[in-house]
Amino acid sequence: MANRFRRVDQAHLEGRRLQRELGAELREARVTRGLRQVDVGHALRTSIASVSRVERGDLQNLGIAELARHGAVVGLRLHARFYPTGSGLRDAAQLDLLRRFRARIGDRWTSQLEAPLNIPGDPRAFDALLTRPASPASQPSAASPASPAITVAVEAITRLRDAQAQLRAATLKQRDGGAQRLVILLGASHANRQALRSAADVLATTFPLGTKATLAALADGEDPGANAIVLL
Repeated sequence: MANRFRRVDQAHLEGRRLQRELGAELREARVTRGLRQVDVGHALRTSIASVSRVERGDLQNLGIAELARHGAVVGLRLHARFYPTGSGLRDAAQLDLLRRFRARIGDRWTSQLEAPLNIPGDPRAFDALLTRPASPASQPSAASPASPAITVAVEAITRLRDAQAQLRAATLKQRDGGAQRLVILLGASHANRQALRSAADVLATTFPLGTKATLAALADGEDPGANAIVLL
């Protein structure tokens, strides 16, 4: 929970920074157009003091619609979107999925929940990250080669709503985070099975492994060899 609270605090600081930047943009656009604060205030039917507070980044009581109106007066268009980070609150079903998965694979792996991608400025995190360090060969021969280190990213999804979009986001996270393997952990519900069947032809190449082979390999502490979708 501590990591989650730190992320909330960080998001608050980022929000305050964004407020200041938006205010500065509004002021710059106004000055560039040769407008006074009183002109903007008249157009918005608000006071000069209110316009000044917005330009200083004091936007706590200003909604998105009002901010968009302010931008329109000075020739700006507001565009805002949320992007998934994977670090929000988890529901009980998702936590249960992760617990059952951990119980099935045993203790051959070091497991970290909410493992950040360690990319500066990127708040995304894997739901879990399994790591196994490299092991030396038991004998200096080709018959018993050393085992390389391996990292397996795990994304727990309780409900597939848009299979292609959700799994595409997970594979991008795998690429950016540098994990060798990606395991999509799904609740074994009828709805999830149906969603997988509807996208089976697209997913087969990216996620060739299924539940049985993947769990067996991980339980033995072995690299599963490819990305996988596991139903539990």
